[in-house]
Parts: sequence; C-alpha cells; structure tokens
Amino acid sequence: MKKVCIIGAGPAGLVTAKTLLDTSNFAVALYEKSDRIGGIWALDDDTPNGYLSPQTPTNLSKFTVGFCDLDWGEVDGGCEGVPLFPKAFQVNQYLEEYRRRYLGGARFCFGATVVKATRQHVVGTDQVRWHIESQVGTKLEHEIFDHLVVASGFFSKPRAHKLRLPGPLEEDRDRLVTIHSSQFRSLAGLFNNQAPKAKNILIIGGGNSGGETAAAVAMQLSDTQWSPDRSKSDLYSACEVIHVISRPLYALPPFVEYEKGSRSYVPLDLKLYDYSKRPPGMESYGGLQSPAVRDIIHNAIRSMVGGDQSELGYEALVGKGEGACRGTGYVALSESYSEFARSGLIVVKAGTVVGLDSSGGAPSASVVSGDQTTTIENIGAVIHANGYEPTSALDYLDDAVKHILDYDPDNKRLPVLLGQWQTANPEVPELAFVGMYEGPYWPMMEMQARLTASRWSSESNPTALQLPFESKPKLLELRSSMKAKAPGVGQYWFNDYLGYCEDIAQHLQLTRNNGPFESNEGCTSPARWLTPSSRLSQAEGILEDLHGTWTACLTQGKFVARAVMRALHGTWDITRTICNADPAYSGTLEGNATFYPRYPTPNTSGKVFELEYLYHEHGTFTPASNDGVEMKASRTYIYRYSSSEDTLSIWFTKPEDDRKVDYPFHSLLFSPPAEARKEGACIATARHLCVEDVYETRYRFPMEAIVLRGFEVRHEVKGPRKDYVSTTSYCRPVKVLG
Repeated sequence: MKKVCIIGAGPAGLVTAKTLLDTSNFAVALYEKSDRIGGIWALDDDTPNGYLSPQTPTNLSKFTVGFCDLDWGEVDGGCEGVPLFPKAFQVNQYLEEYRRRYLGGARFCFGATVVKATRQHVVGTDQVRWHIESQVGTKLEHEIFDHLVVASGFFSKPRAHKLRLPGPLEEDRDRLVTIHSSQFRSLAGLFNNQAPKAKNILIIGGGNSGGETAAAVAMQLSDTQWSPDRSKSDLYSACEVIHVISRPLYALPPFVEYEKGSRSYVPLDLKLYDYSKRPPGMESYGGLQSPAVRDIIHNAIRSMVGGDQSELGYEALVGKGEGACRGTGYVALSESYSEFARSGLIVVKAGTVVGLDSSGGAPSASVVSGDQTTTIENIGAVIHANGYEPTSALDYLDDAVKHILDYDPDNKRLPVLLGQWQTANPEVPELAFVGMYEGPYWPMMEMQARLTASRWSSESNPTALQLPFESKPKLLELRSSMKAKAPGVGQYWFNDYLGYCEDIAQHLQLTRNNGPFESNEGCTSPARWLTPSSRLSQAEGILEDLHGTWTACLTQGKFVARAVMRALHGTWDITRTICNADPAYSGTLEGNATFYPRYPTPNTSGKVFELEYLYHEHGTFTPASNDGVEMKASRTYIYRYSSSEDTLSIWFTKPEDDRKVDYPFHSLLFSPPAEARKEGACIATARHLCVEDVYETRYRFPMEAIVLRGFEVRHEVKGPRKDYVSTTSYCRPVKVLG
C-alpha cells in the first residue's frame, strides 16, 4: 500500500483523502498547520478571529459548495436548518460531518507545519520518495511518503499591502488603520480611537473581495443610521465608503433572472452552470480571452444585471467600448453593492491609489487614472482588497521541483505551470495538486481528486489529454500578460467549471447521474458523476433537492420575493392618487420614499428575518378640491424578508418610535411566473383587516433582470368607515453619470 502525504486539511485535502481511501490502495496522512480541519472554514459560530466571519454566507449555493457523498440535508444547521447559501460556520459543520463519516482511516497530523518537501530518488531504482519535514511546536519531525498532494490552499495568505502613511516613527505610520479585507469585522476596528464622524473609508481593489467589503462596510454604516439603537448614529454620521477600482466592476447578487422576461429567479450558480445553456459539443476553454470573447462576457453579465450600470451614476462602473482595448468583465458577488453605489453611500472612483499623505492634516490619498491625478481627502481608514497569494502553500517544495514546475513566486496568480486540469506535471508524476488555482470550486476539487486517484492507482491508466491552454507556451504567454496587465487576462483564467468537470468525467468514464433531470437539463452538481464507490443515496438526495429548488423557481416563483426585496433598496420619487367615495378626502401626494437597509431586528414571534429595510416617505398632499390647501405627510414601515419562508412582509412601526417594529400590515403573495409573464411584471397581492376595514392590495413590479426602475402599489380599502382607492407610483430618480 502506497503512503500519501496530503498537505492541508481544508476541503481539497479532505476530499482527496476520502477519494484515495476509497480505492483501498493508499495509506493517507494529512498535515494541517492549525489544530482543526476546514482551512478557511475552520471556525465555529462564535469564532472571533477566523479567516472569515462565521456569519459570512457562501458566494454560491449549497449545490456548488459540497461533495457527491454528503447531502447538505444531513447536516445539522440548527433550528432554522441549513440555508440555501450556508454560513461559514455551517460549512465547517459540513466538513466535520464529512470527516466523521469517511475519514476514519486517515491519519491527521494537526499543528504540523510542513517546512520542506524534498523529492529523493531511491538508489539503484527508478523510484522516488518524498521526504516531508514538519515543525510541530518546537520539534522537527520527518517522514517518508510515496506520493505528495499539495492541497494547502491557493488563498493561503492575504496579499501584502505597501501603502502606508509616511512618518519617521512606526506609531506615526500606524495612526491610520490600514488592514486587509479579510481582517474587517466591524466599524469599531477601523478608527484607532479617532472620531469617525464624516470620515471616508477608503477601499482599494476592484475584484470580488473589494466589492464584498465595500458592501459590508456600507451595510454597517447604514445600520448605525437607521437601527432602532440610535447610540451610534451621530458617531458615524456623514461617513462614506470610497471604492477605488482600476477596471469596471459588475455586482451580481445571489439570485438572478433565469431567462430574460421569464419572471423567475434562481440562485446564481443555477443560472451560470445550466446544461441547457451550453451548446452541444462545446469544448472547454481557459487562458487569455480574445476581444470577441471579452465582448460576449460583458454582454452576458449586462444581461444579468439589467444594463451597463450607467444608471448607478459612476463612469468607473461602466465598461466602455469594444474590441482589442476593452478589458474583460470583473464581477463582485454582492447583493447590495449596486444599490449602495446608487444611493451614494459607496462612492466609486476609477484609478489606482499611488500614495497616502498626511502633510495637510487629515490623511489623503492620490489616485491616478490615465493622465489625471486626483486626491481623496479626509480618510479615516484604509482597507486593501488586493486578494491573496499562494506562495506560502508552495515554498516548502524543494528547489529542483520548483524548477520543473517553473515556479515564479512573484506571480501570485500563476505561480506554477501545471497540466491535466491543473493537477500535475508529467515530470513529477508522484506529485499532485488539488484546488491550487484561482477560484477553485468544490466539485472541481472532487474531480481533480478522482483524476489523481485514478492516475496513481493504475499503471495502464492513459495520461490525461492536455488542454490546449495548459500547454507550456500558452501558460508562459498568460503569465507574461498577467505581468503586463493585458486586457485579455480574465478575473479567473481557469474558469470553465462545468466544462472541466465534464472533461474529467468523460476521461475517467464516470457514470452520469441525472436523477430527476433530463440529460441536458438543470445545473451541474458533484452528484452528477458517480464512481463505483459513490454513495448513491447521498447523490440522489442532492439531486432531488436541486431539482426541487429548480422546479420551484421556474414554476412557482420561489425567490421572486428575494429579488424584489433587493431591488427596492434606495430612494424613489412617488406620486400617490387617492380616490375617495367622499371627494373631500381625494387628492394627490408628491414626494420621496427611501428604503434604508439595516440589520434585522428581533421579532417577538420568533421568526428569523434575513433582510430588513426601514421605509420612510414624506411628501405634500394636495386635495382634489384644489382650494390651495396643502398638507405635509409622512409615514414609516418596516419591510422584512424571511429566507426560511421566502416571504416579503410589511410591518407597522410603533407610534412612539418610528424605527421600532410594531405589528404586521401584510405579507406579499407572489403570482407564479407564468401569470407574471402575461402581466409583463412580477405581481403580488396582500390583504389586511383593520378592525372592520379591509385593505386589498396589489403590487406590480416590472423587473428588468435584477433591476427595478419603477413599480406600483394599489390599495382598495372598504369598510364601515373607509371607502377609497390609493394608487402609488414609484420611479427611480435619474442620476447623472460622473
């Protein structure tokens, strides 16, 4: 039996260990520098200083964050169960359950930091062994293995930032808090005991982490201003998030429209990785993107976000032009970034931050864009969202192996050159890599592990075909283009997740498992491909859950409420017409309404809400009699979204405090997509009984992809004391592009 050393006990290491053990050909040892499994997910619900906040939801749904042999339905998610987008601590629970079920035969070496992995030839043979040197506490330990798997994580270390305030002393330079995006937890940690009022929080970096962090900071700022707890309102008043990006950035929420005009909304991965949208016979792709491909990407993303984002008001967010000079589309996965930008709480600027200065008093930053330099004043804190680097996960390899792999520690995106779906180099056949590329998906890690197990288990197993873009000349060209920041370099160069999984499945001749789906229907999943050792009941459970979610979205309108809730965020111009049976009470109101995001407030019923807005409107009412009398009017409500019930509800506020929730007004019941398509809008109805007066309400939301540019609410009120119809039209104010 061959001995295998796996470095890293995160998702990649665990699935590789399980896959190798299933063959009964390998004895597996996992070296993990921390004291527990999980990698970046190694945290509990109350871990204060983890790699992530425990409450951070996954970017993609549970159908993409999981493995073939463990259905999320069998993981204890607490009283509310596991949400569609599990939280970070729940991902750890999933991994712990996976370990409990399948890794009893593995040996775990916790607290063991691998400091050297040396490839040694066995004298007198053509065999090699791996000498692993690890540090455990103050001791150095040594062990010999037949195979080595690098699964120590591509995002193993936050990338260092170089911008600091100039100053002769360390305390001078540290008076401005400057942190990496992975370190951000709360506003309180940003200001070093300085007064944050009216300060700007500078965020540098235009990738996914930059967008996510900008939205997270903006959410905390919004909550300080609109929470029932007013204690921090003045402290953080007039603060803004200044987000500097070097290229346009699209923000994709977790739920998007399935097809244009379908009036149905699905989790993002069910849209992106849908078999029915992939042309038959399409080859997998990767590497540099041609101008034509870049145009296709921009157009595809714009179709999902409802346009070119010019309506948000920032030229920095609009990808201009076409052809060779146009860069590729970059995406941040965020539900609130776009509307925080529209509202002005996030101010987006194009360019590169080249320096910080405090000679004028309050810290400032210099931003270069083209041939222009501008200054951002009054900075209170700086957050670098410049990504991560994998070098600490590769430095332990010996120099000879690094040379074979064309190791370049200065290239943080492509430090080694690999083939066979980024798992191997043929000159070092007993070395494998799993999950060691930008943006690794869990099912792809599982497929890489299966490929590795097959390659090492059979002498007759044919060498995997080399993908054209994995040839050494192509990878060197890509590396040079990355250094030159060429427009053809994508956000993720190895980015055809569905295609690669299909490639490996065909290469390994895996059994295709469609469950209740047709062969070219629905989203891909790790449970779509089975090996002889796969647990069929688990795979069937995963696909049944996936199919149920998919069907509910397309036919019943599941998550339409969530999409509408997201789109309400921000300020609206309103016109309300009241037609009363008594003409003396008829008239028109003109004004504004704003949906202010805040963290969900406790509910006496025990229900858990995931999203919440404080709704405030004010305007001027003019009676239909037109007698010159005008009245000022205002009102507040609380809008709440429950993920477990997929319900948008509206609540009254307390008379003595218009930020506190009182009792429910009504919940919106959305019509199925088929009916919505006939109406040309998402339709909802609601009913409220106020003593003896009945409010029958109809909502019309003409969503355009994820965007709502206007909507209408009609109340028909009947009862002993009331008899009127109120119709309110909401319209987004036009922002000037700047």
